[in-house]
Amino acid sequence: MRNRVHLGRWRPDPVRFDIGLAIVLFVAAELEIWLTDDANGHRIVAALGAPVLAASVAVRRLYPLLAGVAAQSTAAITFAGWSDTEILGSAIAWLCAIYGMTVWTTPRRFAIGAAYLLASNLATAAGPTGALSKSVPFTVITLAVMLLVRRVVVDRERRAQLAERERDVAAREAVVEERARIARELHDAIAHNVSMMVVQAGAERRTLDAESGTTREVLATIEQIGRSALTEMRRLVGMLRSDVADPLAPQPGLDDLATLVTQIREAGLPVELKVDGEPRDLPVGLELSAYRIVQEALTNTLKHAGRAHATVRVAYGPDSLELEIVDDGIGGAPRSEGGGHGLVGMHERVALYGGHIDAGQRPSGGFAIRVLLPIR
Repeated sequence: MRNRVHLGRWRPDPVRFDIGLAIVLFVAAELEIWLTDDANGHRIVAALGAPVLAASVAVRRLYPLLAGVAAQSTAAITFAGWSDTEILGSAIAWLCAIYGMTVWTTPRRFAIGAAYLLASNLATAAGPTGALSKSVPFTVITLAVMLLVRRVVVDRERRAQLAERERDVAAREAVVEERARIARELHDAIAHNVSMMVVQAGAERRTLDAESGTTREVLATIEQIGRSALTEMRRLVGMLRSDVADPLAPQPGLDDLATLVTQIREAGLPVELKVDGEPRDLPVGLELSAYRIVQEALTNTLKHAGRAHATVRVAYGPDSLELEIVDDGIGGAPRSEGGGHGLVGMHERVALYGGHIDAGQRPSGGFAIRVLLPIR
């Protein structure tokens, strides 16, 4: 069985991204310092501040408050003693570090960072440059932007968390619904077998003569226990009944796959059925689950694959049953996880028998579902 193929855009590790960004900003700042006159005659000061600002970018996700304080301290000291050196790389690094302190800290740590930024910016007015007229407006605007950004980001994260909880609840409800459906289906299959046991035990008991008293008692006990089990099973499954009636009887098995494939072909999807190994009688519940898995897979292909051909392979092994449903469709819609029973139902049916399922896009195009069901 091949591993599941996961599709999606490649995303770099955030910490590694920050380290790479820090290196780029450091190199850009140093080149600007030594190759231009933007440092305003304070190249040594700017050159010493650039690595500190770059380092704050590298650690801003791991230590957002520390990174913000370090970047702000460097910028404030530089501004207080030597005015603005106007180095673009260092300015961007300061913005990145302050952004990290704004959005990745707890409310308490954010308050500490904002208070420090306010105090340090106002303290620059006591430096040799006496830049109070620049510090106050800059500080007010910076704090206002920080508060606005934090509010927007926090609201966005709150909505994302709420959406995630709703998806989790929907997924749990889908699992519960599918398990109840599986239980109702298995009830019909199991009840039929138990009923046959009860009927055969009763019929055999009636044919015995009086001399076979012990055997008659055993058969009577089997009959009584079987009837009791059927009663309790009906009571239990009655609790799982939904408002929508499910036509559950008779339950299909692997012998009905040919009929299913014919129905899917008539619905517009060319399907080929292959059987490997010698077909044999399997537990009714396992056959039912195998049938439903193939049914759901072909239904999903019919809905989502567009123009496609599908192949269903059933392989009887010595101690396992393998299913493979493959299509070559190019449809872009995602395969169903709900709205029907879809992949949720397949996973639940496979888990019921301790099997394994692989479902995902094929490298060559289309979709593949491979299932291994152990036979015990």
